[in-house]
Amino acid sequence: MTSERRSRARLTRLIRGALAVLVGTAVLSPARSSAQEDPSAERERVRERQAQVDLQIDALRADRAEIDRALRQLRRNVATQQAEADEARRAERAAREDVREAERAVARAEQRIAELEEATDEMVVEAFMNPPSAEMFDAFNAETISDAAIQQALLELQADADADLMDQLNAAHEDLEIEEANKQEAAREAERRRRTAEAELAQVRAAAQQQQDFAAEVEARLEQALSEAESLRRQDAELARQIQRQQEELARQLREAQQAATAAGASAPSPAPPASVQPAPGGLATARCPTGGSITVAASIGDNVQGLLNEAGQQGVPLCGWGYRDPAEQVQLRREHCGTSEYAIYQMPSSQCSPPTARPGTSMHERGLAIDFNCAGGSIVAGGSCDTFLKSRADDYGLYNLPSEIWHYSTTGN
Repeated sequence: MTSERRSRARLTRLIRGALAVLVGTAVLSPARSSAQEDPSAERERVRERQAQVDLQIDALRADRAEIDRALRQLRRNVATQQAEADEARRAERAAREDVREAERAVARAEQRIAELEEATDEMVVEAFMNPPSAEMFDAFNAETISDAAIQQALLELQADADADLMDQLNAAHEDLEIEEANKQEAAREAERRRRTAEAELAQVRAAAQQQQDFAAEVEARLEQALSEAESLRRQDAELARQIQRQQEELARQLREAQQAATAAGASAPSPAPPASVQPAPGGLATARCPTGGSITVAASIGDNVQGLLNEAGQQGVPLCGWGYRDPAEQVQLRREHCGTSEYAIYQMPSSQCSPPTARPGTSMHERGLAIDFNCAGGSIVAGGSCDTFLKSRADDYGLYNLPSEIWHYSTTGN
């Protein structure tokens, strides 16, 4: 039995060799798809696209309109980058599906070849097991039974059915090569799409991180404004309420921006170090206003503030204001608006409190190093006598204005 199987295998090889000569084994080269865009050029274009917008803005000194514009610009930029990344991911998924379809086509071609080869094997075995009559052997002058079987098989190939079978086998091999080439092309395209998607996601993260970083800067501005609103309540309650309302809207925008940035892949902002309440340098001192009343400030700047007020009185400028504010007041507000834990009081971002509330120790008023001036007991008016005097003389006494708040002066301008 083993000898018979070896004979059949040998006969199969012999006939297949003969078939290769008779039918031919030339395989058509697969048609290439239309020229594809150079992946390296596409990657360069992706790298060249700028994910970050040019923000020429100081969040601490900008006015509210500038902050709003910047936040909107950043949100639009992140949304644009996200849309491009989503499209790149869709293209990548489509390319991966093309690869899977190409693999299925290759598998179908291989299955077809296996079926045709099985059919040709059966044809070979049939020719071996049922050789033609002796007369046919005489006609071919065959010397052995094997040679006679080969010659008979070659004659049988002239029949239309057997020739068609071999044509199908040859065509199946051609199809397999084409499908293999298609699969390789699909795999290359999928890899290109994957790299593009990764580059787009990196752009999204860069844009989101810029938004997150700017939000952190605005958070500091928010805290400053909230501190200022609390300091103003005693001398201009309506202005304090107006500032508070504006900052509540800004806090809402900040929360939305930070949530969107985190969702887009930006790293979460680092927790702010706990705020610390520092005493007024040198203790407290009282400076007398020219029209009555006084301003409590840190003793380290007491003489300068008194000198400024004296000069204002000499020029007939009715200048006064409010300086030092006890940090205990801010601690109590944080307990009411943020929570009672140490984190809630001293570390939680202002925007997360309800309503937004500055951390204690972050206002220069709490150290006696800032003053909110008023004019004859009312608000400072842009271009008025008090505003003009302060802008021309305050810096000579070591006090500097915060441009967004014409009434606010401090030793640092913050």
